[in-house]
Amino acid sequence: MACRGADFWLPAVLALFLTISSPSSFASEEITIGVIGSNELGVRSTIVSPTLSHLAKTLPQYRFRVIDIPTYQAVDLVKRTHPDFVVGPADIFFTLINTAGAQPLATRKNIWARDGGASVGSAVIVRADRTDLNSLTDLKGGRIAASLPDSLGGWLAFAGEITRQQLSVEEFTRRTNFVSYEFPAVFESVLDGKADAGVLTACQLELAETSGMIEPGLLRVINRKNTEAIKCRHSTDLYPGQTFGVLDFSRPELTKEVALAVLTMPRQRNYVWQVAGQFHAVAALYRDLHIGPFAQKPWTWREMIGRYYIYIIAAFVLIAFLLLNEIHLNRLVERRTADLSRSLEENRRLAQEKQRAIEQLSLMERNSLVSHMGSMIAHELKQPLATITNYCEVAKIRLEDEDNPVLENLFSSLQSEIQRISGIVDRVRAYARRRNTKHDPLRLDLVVGEALESFRTYREYQEIRPRIRTSLQPDCWVRGDKLELEILIINLLKNGSRVAAKAENPEMSIGIEQELETVDLLISDNGPKLTDEDFERLHHATDSTSSDGLGLGLSIVRSIVDAHSAKLSLRQLPERGICFVIRFDRVWPDKERGTHEQ
Repeated sequence: MACRGADFWLPAVLALFLTISSPSSFASEEITIGVIGSNELGVRSTIVSPTLSHLAKTLPQYRFRVIDIPTYQAVDLVKRTHPDFVVGPADIFFTLINTAGAQPLATRKNIWARDGGASVGSAVIVRADRTDLNSLTDLKGGRIAASLPDSLGGWLAFAGEITRQQLSVEEFTRRTNFVSYEFPAVFESVLDGKADAGVLTACQLELAETSGMIEPGLLRVINRKNTEAIKCRHSTDLYPGQTFGVLDFSRPELTKEVALAVLTMPRQRNYVWQVAGQFHAVAALYRDLHIGPFAQKPWTWREMIGRYYIYIIAAFVLIAFLLLNEIHLNRLVERRTADLSRSLEENRRLAQEKQRAIEQLSLMERNSLVSHMGSMIAHELKQPLATITNYCEVAKIRLEDEDNPVLENLFSSLQSEIQRISGIVDRVRAYARRRNTKHDPLRLDLVVGEALESFRTYREYQEIRPRIRTSLQPDCWVRGDKLELEILIINLLKNGSRVAAKAENPEMSIGIEQELETVDLLISDNGPKLTDEDFERLHHATDSTSSDGLGLGLSIVRSIVDAHSAKLSLRQLPERGICFVIRFDRVWPDKERGTHEQ
């Protein structure tokens, strides 16, 4: 029984194995063909479809599938979809050769060309009546119509011809209107006068004329090339046509089978496939136009450093040297400038000291002259004043018998003024005779009061009549000479009244401020505000600040201040006017008296 079972199952298993292992039982292998877009009309119907039909008939063991690849995405989509074969224009295929490892197998040769490697070019057409247009140079500044700018048989071949004739592609591009298809847009633009010239793929004009779409003779080709490589009129060099190629994703056996099938495909009505070649012409075109693999790519930092690292290092060394040299020069200039500034400052200081010495000498000479003149004038005035006094006495004696009050008052007043003049002369003579004045303790507020009384008799007060405000602290004792201090105060009041006269309401103030160790005498006016330059000049003034002065007022003030070991300072008031501040050392009369008694 077991043997009979084995005899039954063995033939069944063998039959099943033979059935499974037969070729017809395997599914056919799928082959992908990428079709790259083209602006040439009828490519799908006249080239792609007949070729696929022939491959399917010749190689039935394969199943062919077509994927459409737009021109502007060709490189990216080929790398992502990995088709086994591609069909497309020669210029796009040349890019795939350099980017995706593509290899051409066959090139389409149309019926007008002798070789498939020289079957595509451009024809520049113009209206037949435009006799002024015969070369590409004649088109400068003209309007042009063309198909897509990435079309080899249209714009690219035309741009290469422009470059070879040393014309500007950019200038032609700015005046070109790009359209999607050559027919009918480019033909209509030229015939309607919207464009001076049109750029077509070579042989498109002949096709349009033979098919009856364009009346022969309406259009002509300029810049025409004389060659036997193609029977069509053309204006540029010739390049390969549509190319069928393989990518490195395919198996060698498959590539061989497909290549033989394509090259043995029967001649079609307008073309035939032949062995690919002549891609060096496309390479030369791309090189002339600086596009594709010959486009100028921006360098990366790594590439730039790797190629020019020697020059970069040299540049850094030079820059570092220049920076260090600049720093050294700046420091050297700073030191020299500092030395020069110190030298100039020293020269300025010496010049100022020299000027102050000259001014002090001039002041001493002037004070000596004034002292001498004052003594001489006082001596000479003493005798006339005494005579006038005697005359007044005699006149008063003669008037005693007459009752005339007016004359009596007149002579009394005259005698009183003569006595005042005589007192002033005595004081001037006494001041001029003094050499080492003895300073005694005295009340500064009483000295200020007497000086104010005397000032009211001066012309400066009588003519200007300034308002004088006083703020005198009592019992302010200083060590000094009463006459000299009166002269100091009167001079400051005279100067202040002349300055205050320029104000609408002349005002002056005099005050005494007492501290623990010092006593300050302050005399101010409401004259006009001084500029910084005038205020600084006032600190060192030795000449008169008044047009009718002798320049002695401030000099006398400074000499009296120095003689009393006091300090003179000036303040510019916020709104207007100047304040003179004389600071004396404070004394205590009780202590002074006790010291003298001891």
